[in-house]
Amino acid sequence: MNETELTRDQYTEYIYSQTCFGNPVNAQSAEDVAAGVNRAIELDERPIFLEGLSARLTELGTSCAPTDTELMLSQVKSRYKAVLGKNCPRTVQEWIKGTTPGVTNRQNNYELCFALEMDFQQTAVFFQKHFLTLPFIVKAKTDAVFMYCLFHRKPYSKAAELLDRAKGFVSQESAHTSTSQIAKAIFQTDDDEKFQGYLSEHCYGNEQQFQLARKLICSEIEIIRRNILKYEFQRVLSPDRLNSLTIEALLGEKYQSSGKKIRESRLPRRFTESLPNDVTLGKIVNGETASYDLLRKTLMLLKFYNFYFEADNCDKYTIGGNLMDFHDELNTALISSGFAQLYIRHPFDCLLLYCANSYDPIDTLYCVIQSGRNPDL
Repeated sequence: MNETELTRDQYTEYIYSQTCFGNPVNAQSAEDVAAGVNRAIELDERPIFLEGLSARLTELGTSCAPTDTELMLSQVKSRYKAVLGKNCPRTVQEWIKGTTPGVTNRQNNYELCFALEMDFQQTAVFFQKHFLTLPFIVKAKTDAVFMYCLFHRKPYSKAAELLDRAKGFVSQESAHTSTSQIAKAIFQTDDDEKFQGYLSEHCYGNEQQFQLARKLICSEIEIIRRNILKYEFQRVLSPDRLNSLTIEALLGEKYQSSGKKIRESRLPRRFTESLPNDVTLGKIVNGETASYDLLRKTLMLLKFYNFYFEADNCDKYTIGGNLMDFHDELNTALISSGFAQLYIRHPFDCLLLYCANSYDPIDTLYCVIQSGRNPDL
C-alpha cells in the first residue's frame, strides 16, 4: 500500500540528484554544509501543500497557481458544500491561507481529499507528497473508515455515517493483528456491517498503533548502547544517563552542550520539530505515548547512526554505494513500521540523505545541527 514509487517532477528530481548524487560533502565546519542546509530551508519554505492543491484544482477544471489563494479558497469552500454537504472547516481555510497543514485531526486531511474528488491512490500520494505524512494508519478508527470508503468508492455520506457509528468503539488493549492483515481485511470487505464489526475489534490507541516501530527502535538503541558501554566502561552508567548519551550520539555532543534551545535553530522547522531528546527517548522505551513524527525521526536517526558507525566511506564510489544501501535499508524499515517512505522534498529526509552523501556522515550531521545554532551562516 505504501510502497508505491512516488513520481518526481523536475524540481524534485533536481533535489534528489543534488542531494544523493552530487559531489560528496567533506564537512570540516558549519560553513561546509551550508549548501545542504540552504537547500533544506528552501524546501521548508516552498508551499508544497498549495502546490498540490492548485495542481488538483487545475485537473478539476479550475486553472490556478499556488499563489492564487483566494481563488483556491473559494473553490474549496464550494466543493465542501457540493461534495460533502458541509462548510469548510476554519482549519482547512487557514491551510489555504498559508498555515502548514497539521495531521493531529486527520479527518480534516481526508475530508479535503474527498472534497477534491480524489480516489484511493490519489489520496495516498497527496498525503505523502503534500501533507508529508503517512496515509491510512489503519489501526486508527478514522483512517480505517476513510481507507474503506475510498478503496471501495463509497460516498462521503457513508464515511460520515461510519465514523459516527464508530465513536463508541473501545480501543483494544493490545494490537494482536498486524497492520498488513487489517489492511487486507478492509480491501476484501465491501460490506458496511461486516466492516463495522471488524473495526470494533481492531481499533487501537496510540500506544498500540506502532508496536513494531517501537520494537525496532529499542533494537537499534541497544546497538548504540553496546558501543557506548564498550567505550565508557570506566563509568557506571544509569539508564537515564544512557538515554542522554544515546541522544548525544545521534545529534552530537556539541549540540547537547549548547545553551540555545532547538526552537532557536535556523534549520528548517520540519527538521527540528519532534527531534528526540533524553526524556522523549525514555518515553518511547517505556511504551508511553509518542507522536508519529517523533517515532519516525527517532527510527531514522538510529538507523543512520548504526549504519554509518560501521560503514567506511573511503571514496566517492563507496559513498554512493553505501548511500543507496542505506536508502533501501531505511525505506524497508520505515514501510514495515507503518511510516511514510523516504521523500526527498521533506526537509528532514533531504538533510539526512545529504549527510549520508559525505565522507563522514555522522560528523556531517553534527555539523548540520551546529550550523543551525549559528545565525551568521
